[in-house]
Amino acid sequence: MNPYQDEIAMTFNRVLAPAIFALVGHSFFAQSALAQDQPNPGDVYIKSIDAKGSGCNNPGSYSVNLSGDRQAFTVSFSEFVAALGQGLSPLEARKNCSLTMTLNIPAGFQYSIGTFNYRGYMDLDANVQADHTTSYFFQGTGETGKFVATAKGPLSKDFVYTDKVGLASVYIPDVWSPCNADRALTINPSISLRKLGGAASNAQGLITNDTVDGEINQVFGLKYRRCGQTQPNPNPGPGPILPPPPPPPPAPKPTALK
Repeated sequence: MNPYQDEIAMTFNRVLAPAIFALVGHSFFAQSALAQDQPNPGDVYIKSIDAKGSGCNNPGSYSVNLSGDRQAFTVSFSEFVAALGQGLSPLEARKNCSLTMTLNIPAGFQYSIGTFNYRGYMDLDANVQADHTTSYFFQGTGETGKFVATAKGPLSKDFVYTDKVGLASVYIPDVWSPCNADRALTINPSISLRKLGGAASNAQGLITNDTVDGEINQVFGLKYRRCGQTQPNPNPGPGPILPPPPPPPPAPKPTALK
């Protein structure tokens, strides 16, 4: 086993500080600390969460924690690591964990993803490419969205990727859930590595938990609008608040004839 394989084995075998994959809902910072809170039937809240994928497939490789008001959750991972190198299976070069959430949607409201934040660490040899990809869709609809962030070696760094949906995103169009229905929302993040032209035969790469605190953080905020409303209510979750559009200019006064 080469030294890089030893490093990968240590990454898998040590007690990892679990990666955190958090959905931050309306009033998360104010309400999630109140463990005694109960979900309000009039609010958007999480009914259930299921997770599966190569990054969270083994027993004990992830755990789910819901806030008392069910407006936020944390899924902690211990195997969300992708690695590329000699002697490693190609399957190790891509990992994903698909989260399926069923949300309570009050009548007259829709929901949409608000923000994405990705935090982690990558170590790439020359001409090794790392991709962070998140796709999502609402059950029963053909509307989908995708966010892709790409990096190319040589580099060794912490990273933070941020994207917003429904604000001023250039990556993902506005995607809203159907009206007056509880639907499952699937979010499927993946991390992958591949060699580009010119890469050495022994080129290596690694994407793993953040080396500062051992976490990959992905934060998802929800924002809401009433059915039939063109624009969402000003961002109720974290992030910049969108100002209301300016009023139209007054019509010119007619000029009196002389």
